[in-house]
Amino acid sequence: MSRILEARTSFNGGELSPLIAARIDVAKFSNGCARMENFLPTTQGPAICRPGTRHVAEVKDSADRTWLMRFERSEDDSYILEWGDGYVRFYTNRGVLLSAGVPYEIVSPYSAADLTLSDGTFALRYAQTGDVVYITHPSYTPYKLSRLAPTSWTLSAVDFAPPPFEAINSGATTIYASAAAGSVTLTASASTFTAAMVGQYVYLAEKDVRSTTQWEPAKSITAGNVRRSDGKNYEALNTATTGSVRPTHTEGAVYDGDTGVQWQFLDPGYGWAKITAYTSATEVTATVISRIPANAVGAGNATTRWALQAWGATTGYPTCVTFFRERLVFARDSSVWFSVAGDFENFAYEIDGDVSADAGFDRTIASDRTNAIRWLSPGNVLLVGTLGDEWAIAEQTTTEPFGPANAQTRRQSTYGSSNVSPVRVGGDTLFVQKSGRKVRAMAFRFEEDGFDSPDVTVFAEHITKPGLVDMAFQQEPFSVLWGVRSDGVLVGLTFNREQDVVAWHRHPFSDGVVECVESIPAPDQSRDDLWIISRHTVNGVTKRYVAHLEAEADETTEQADWFYVEQGATYSGAATSTISGLGYLEGKEVWVLADGAVHPNRTVTSGQITLQNPATKVQVGIPSPAVLETTELDPQRVGVTKRISRLILRLWNSMGGKAGQSESNTYEMRYRSPSTPMGTAPPPYTGDVEIEWDGDYGRKQSAVIVKDKPAPVNLAGLFPPQGG
Repeated sequence: MSRILEARTSFNGGELSPLIAARIDVAKFSNGCARMENFLPTTQGPAICRPGTRHVAEVKDSADRTWLMRFERSEDDSYILEWGDGYVRFYTNRGVLLSAGVPYEIVSPYSAADLTLSDGTFALRYAQTGDVVYITHPSYTPYKLSRLAPTSWTLSAVDFAPPPFEAINSGATTIYASAAAGSVTLTASASTFTAAMVGQYVYLAEKDVRSTTQWEPAKSITAGNVRRSDGKNYEALNTATTGSVRPTHTEGAVYDGDTGVQWQFLDPGYGWAKITAYTSATEVTATVISRIPANAVGAGNATTRWALQAWGATTGYPTCVTFFRERLVFARDSSVWFSVAGDFENFAYEIDGDVSADAGFDRTIASDRTNAIRWLSPGNVLLVGTLGDEWAIAEQTTTEPFGPANAQTRRQSTYGSSNVSPVRVGGDTLFVQKSGRKVRAMAFRFEEDGFDSPDVTVFAEHITKPGLVDMAFQQEPFSVLWGVRSDGVLVGLTFNREQDVVAWHRHPFSDGVVECVESIPAPDQSRDDLWIISRHTVNGVTKRYVAHLEAEADETTEQADWFYVEQGATYSGAATSTISGLGYLEGKEVWVLADGAVHPNRTVTSGQITLQNPATKVQVGIPSPAVLETTELDPQRVGVTKRISRLILRLWNSMGGKAGQSESNTYEMRYRSPSTPMGTAPPPYTGDVEIEWDGDYGRKQSAVIVKDKPAPVNLAGLFPPQGG
């Protein structure tokens, strides 16, 4: 008796691992695929073919690996930054940012070798606020990139006021300054300084606060006298008797009563200076940034209360940066530093001598595992990914502000993280486990009062082999996390927590490999633009090209505007048979769409191709074939020999394509209407198409759908007819 096979009405399970080929008990089996290349599984269910990538420009120097960074100033003013060997270039409005007709660029301190870590990931980490981006690199002091105008950007080392310092010296070594202000000499009693410390800061606190007389009311004061009040040092500007108002100000001069003494604020009992020159291990020259107290000036006031900058050439620089609770946050090894609240470049642990709730502070992650910090991800809490585990930093109590006395660190999991920057998707933080293979979705669970991090590659562990090196999230239109593997294959994850959609898919290029990805809002805010750098060999020479993903075609898209080629270009103008400007694809066989009709392939010669007939709009680029293979169509009849010779495919807005039992046994989908004049491109088709083929008998039957032309093939459903 004939049997009605299972219909496939959804493909949002994505490409499934061969390891679950027998897991017919898994819900994803029936809506997953054995193979999904250059198809996008949508949350709604259909699988649409991925649109192509539009060529924007060649990077400045194709010999070097280059990276992309996003800069989103506002919803309609976003940039992609190209970081290369000692330079930064800019892209906006889907094109190169020009100044006086040439690409605008600025000088960068990072060489090409600096930009890539040993594991193949991007070495720079960055956090943006307004027109400013703070940047870290393991071998460089933090930098600040500022946008002053569209073609006016600056990149400079951050001038902290002050930076964080190490713990106050607990040994017998002393340091004193030769003067309280200006250019001074710092002298240590034992070897303390190195030549690498030039440019770093030194903190000096007064030797003994008891040596300065305390301010008291109704006391005779002579101009020039120094008194201590409210933990601060003040100098009298006049001779008089003190009033009844205790000095507490932190700048300028204020009277202590109506007819009292005018007191000039000097310092809070400590100060800091920036080393400008190295003399020896015990002596350096420095410029005072914040006045050194008198009781730390001169050999007689050599103080043991000093500290060196928490990071530098000798100790290492911050490797991560973010913003959290209105603070700029840096991290390195197992340490996390928080700036003064609302004052991003100020890491003072005391504000005018007080350890207030707004003051800067640091935290050390103490773990029984290797815990070098790999990433920071802010949300309701600050998530911290380390080599050995994952942590959350937040308030101990919500009744007090987050600060030095109200912060706690709690371990959430022990998976360990790679150097790939995590991506925030709704309430989930997607991060790559330390092997580079597994991706986990870290989200808060109220029932556990903590974070859970399920493995979202569990049913598709093969997709991320041999490991991810870069990720970017394209929220619109399909909520896709894009990743680049170390072998240059582009992969995607359609992720929608609300609809329980976790669907992986692969996007190999037929020519070339992808090296990095980034995403910014489109100029018209209709979608997010995915940007890539892909590497190709053109006439034996390595070329690296910047491109962005085009929009998928829908019912409103003019057929001549379909864009389903890689590193493609568009000609639009008077009818012509010669399409030039293709030198960047010299020698490549290309797909061609001419006035909405599929044209025979051409090979680029002398930077151009010749069409069979003149056309007014032409899309040209590297072929981008797509293949979708279903899982077993009749999994309940295991071991039963069967044959499928025809299928009904439900298509949406499609043209061309093939279907069959295997990739080597496919038949064209034909749906040209008799009303379509010969010699013109058939319109896109939405509806059902029945395909017949000479299928073989076998115990396992599946179907393959192929897109082999520069036109969309969008599969909404697949129905094996009765008697399959």
